[in-house]
Amino acid sequence: MLNKSTLSTLCQSAVKASIEAGQLIQSQVDQPYQQHEKEGGYSLASQVVTEVDFKAQEIILKHLGPGIAQFDLGLLTEEAADDQSRLYKDYFWCIDPLDGTLPFTEQRAGYAVSIALISQSGDSVIGVVYIPDEDLCYSAIKGEGVVLNDQPFQLGNSSDDKVLHIYIDSSMQLAEYFNAFTDRIKQWAKAENYRDVVHHIGFGAVRNALGVLSHANACYVKFPRPQKGGGSIWDFAATRLIFEELGVPVSNIKGEKLHLNAPETTFMHRQGVVYATTESISEMVLRLEF
Repeated sequence: MLNKSTLSTLCQSAVKASIEAGQLIQSQVDQPYQQHEKEGGYSLASQVVTEVDFKAQEIILKHLGPGIAQFDLGLLTEEAADDQSRLYKDYFWCIDPLDGTLPFTEQRAGYAVSIALISQSGDSVIGVVYIPDEDLCYSAIKGEGVVLNDQPFQLGNSSDDKVLHIYIDSSMQLAEYFNAFTDRIKQWAKAENYRDVVHHIGFGAVRNALGVLSHANACYVKFPRPQKGGGSIWDFAATRLIFEELGVPVSNIKGEKLHLNAPETTFMHRQGVVYATTESISEMVLRLEF
């Protein structure tokens, strides 16, 4: 069991790693770099990788390496093979050096650096996210709240309190249930006296989750799929803890704790995810079936 002092030290390393990696990423947005295809999930976003992803990963591992050795931590990172250390170490670092590679390559908002420390039981104890294009660093230690750029972060009031914001992945637009999904959302919003429903499409998973926090009434939803994909552990590890520390809903599509260390796969396509700002919005999404 890692004590508070150790968690604080490890979190500080992750913050430094995320910022340095994010600054490298941002410096390369309009520069030439190599781009490749990789074996991913069913969506285009999961199949694109650049040399910037790998350079960011190197920076992160440089910062986290000493702690990995000192505290015997496992490691799971998007741009390397799963060495299964997550299944026998007490804790493992879970790293997405560049979440939202597709929006990054298209020079638009939607990308982030995500780092989390996860227990073998599948629960985040440290979560760090850096947004390069906005120079924002969110960090959380379990039981210690959320920090944004060295200041305590709390959910603020929003002027759009009668607008419902829905964050989804681009791939959901191709799902056979997409029109039914949007219709059901509109019906519920009308019954709850919302004046509008706004859909946000095209961000990476990390930015989708954090985008929810910028509104009074919002959610990010992914439904289970039979195909491999649906994001991987590293897409949700840090933001799950941030939501938990803020006391707002985050779960799988059954309303259960979002498990972050399934032995059989790093993919999350069987679980689905729901992030929301209120219990009523979360409950509405959890009642949907397609």
